[in-house]
Amino acid sequence: MQRASELRALQHLHGQLAEALEQGDWTRIGEIDALIRSCLQLLAGLPTLSDEVREAKRHLQQLHGQARIACAEECERVRRLLLTHLEYAEGRSAYMRVDLYQGGR
Repeated sequence: MQRASELRALQHLHGQLAEALEQGDWTRIGEIDALIRSCLQLLAGLPTLSDEVREAKRHLQQLHGQARIACAEECERVRRLLLTHLEYAEGRSAYMRVDLYQGGR
């Protein structure tokens, strides 16, 4: 990563993550997460970072924290939805068992 592009890369990732988070695009958030990891690994290999780059990195870290919270909330929402479907399936299964035992009466 060239020195001049460090700031732009972090800002671009921030913009992409903000957009994906706003849209609730969980697949895209996962893809951006991998890009963030690669970018941070490259930055870690540099001897120094400018103040602007460190500030952009902090902003991205804050947004990334918000994205992790939003993802956790979405996981919980999906978990509850699946549990609801499981409960409905158990009820349907109970009706089927009763009908089977009663010979369809």
